[in-house]
Amino acid sequence: MLIKQVFNNNVVLVDDDLKKREYILIGKGLGFQKKKGMKVDIDRVEKKFISDDASVKKRLIALAEEVDPDIFDATSEMIGRIEKELGQDLYKYIYLSLTDHIAFAIKRNKEGILVRNTFLHEIKRIYKNEFAAAMFALEYLNERFNVDLNEDEAGFIAIHIVNSYYQGNSDKYDEDIKVLKIMKDILNIIRYYYKIDYDEGDLDYDRLVTHVRFFAKRVLLRKKLDDNNDDLLELVKIKYDRAYRCVEKINDYIMNNYSYEIGNDEKLYLILHIDRVTRKY
Repeated sequence: MLIKQVFNNNVVLVDDDLKKREYILIGKGLGFQKKKGMKVDIDRVEKKFISDDASVKKRLIALAEEVDPDIFDATSEMIGRIEKELGQDLYKYIYLSLTDHIAFAIKRNKEGILVRNTFLHEIKRIYKNEFAAAMFALEYLNERFNVDLNEDEAGFIAIHIVNSYYQGNSDKYDEDIKVLKIMKDILNIIRYYYKIDYDEGDLDYDRLVTHVRFFAKRVLLRKKLDDNNDDLLELVKIKYDRAYRCVEKINDYIMNNYSYEIGNDEKLYLILHIDRVTRKY
């Protein structure tokens, strides 16, 4: 393959005579001291994009023109570290979204602008492996660029990782974001109702988060559990009256925002989980 255009040290446009196509290639040092007509070093290629995908080509060119080549290099290195940490390859378009995000994050940090991640606690709970990999990669970025990116940024990176699993399927990504919002709101309803701060190391809290996560998915998919425990619910409502009243507040929130009424079995499980977590306070 021959180089048709060098965008920066790490991004080039090439002609593939065999396949009669153009490709945009990303790889550390691919464009370093290269000119049009020279052969590309195939061993350095990390990701390949078909250049007739107009939107991708336009975005890559814009990034190559606007973003420091060192950030392209660092993003490539960081993604490699994340893939090694997770033991799996990430969808190639993460190079675009993550390069853009990291460039902006570094700029914000150097200007002293702090952006909070409103879903940070939920991300840490649900996507533990992705968050751990993001924190590992963040250490590399902080050292390389002499910045102080924090857990909030690790949370954003973790979401980029999760999004890459969907291979560009934005509907699934949007669903996950909606799940996170429902979870956050429900956990806040419980927290404010009981006036507590959660012990995030508590196993019962972990169980509550897991249950609420799957409950949130059922809300979005309009799926309900079979109601087979009506009699038991009547007993539990009396025994755990405060938890039941809290669940009724959750039901009001779900009805008002998602037009979904919580079934009796769903209420039963929520009551039991909430009581297990809150009885310790």
